Amino acid sequence: MLRKGSGMVVLQTPLLSGGISVIQKLGVTVALVLAATFWSLPVQAQDTIIIGTGSSRGVYMSLGQAICKVVNARNVGYECKTKVTNGSIANIIGLKKGEYDLGIVQSDVQFQAIKGTGTFANVGAISSLRSVFSAHSEALAVVARAGSGVVSLADLPGKRVNIGKLKSGTNSTMRLLFAAEGWTTKDFRKLEAISVPEQAASFCDGKLDVATFLAGHPNSAVGELIARCDARLVQVAGPKVDRLLADHPYYTSAIISRAEYFQLPSDVQTIGVLATVMSDARVDPRKIYEVTRSVFENLNFIRRAKPPFAKLHPLEMARNGLTAPRHPGAEKYLRDAGRLPR
Repeated sequence: MLRKGSGMVVLQTPLLSGGISVIQKLGVTVALVLAATFWSLPVQAQDTIIIGTGSSRGVYMSLGQAICKVVNARNVGYECKTKVTNGSIANIIGLKKGEYDLGIVQSDVQFQAIKGTGTFANVGAISSLRSVFSAHSEALAVVARAGSGVVSLADLPGKRVNIGKLKSGTNSTMRLLFAAEGWTTKDFRKLEAISVPEQAASFCDGKLDVATFLAGHPNSAVGELIARCDARLVQVAGPKVDRLLADHPYYTSAIISRAEYFQLPSDVQTIGVLATVMSDARVDPRKIYEVTRSVFENLNFIRRAKPPFAKLHPLEMARNGLTAPRHPGAEKYLRDAGRLPR
């Protein structure tokens, strides 16, 4: 019979009549003491894993749902659920508050949270944030309505522009881009910070000149604006953008391919980041181990879940775009699986 006590597991032998064990009867006392770690302790039945994602129609929600499907399919005692949120910044705040076990976060927002810069300059560094793995690349799509007079980035001042919902990665990136270009809020006829569904309605009704998305591509919301509202994509390029990339290494040059939106006349140059899956140091390492294992051992399913995930590569996921220290649960699985050097 196994008995747990004080972090140890003691093997007890059966008793004969009179309370004397078999081993004692033979004149030998045996106590086999095994070190018990969290890896061997039982999981409580249907313990919950909550993932902070993004909008209900967004790619982050699709990624969270795919992760939960592979976790739940393995039936290892966790029920994985997704939560609609405002995106990257909201997910970091939720992790800090203990509202989520995991959150999907852009690599630039992750960097700022760890360093206490940018959006988090007033909050300070969030030292408890931990990396799990990275996911798909994301590119900034600046979408201009036909007849708006916007054909290049330089045409944005004086227009009606949505820069993404507050606490979203799109909003954070657009504000950084405005700063790089030397623009302030006063340079625009109107600035909105509305959700993706609200943005689509306003754009196609002629109430917005420019919509913005920092997302994996092809993206259904971007495709809808191009197809339904005769929109075009604007290049995000130039000397000031080059300086932004040089000063912020968590951003990269990116291309939105014509192959992803067949209505485009050519590829579009822009900037991009990586989506990353994050956690907090307080989250049980067993949860993070099982999530990481479920994803990496079912990567073909994840790749098929959405076109932006099709190019996911396990070595890149284990190593790229991760500023925060690695969570010990992810560390253990990735080393066991040979995805990290021992």
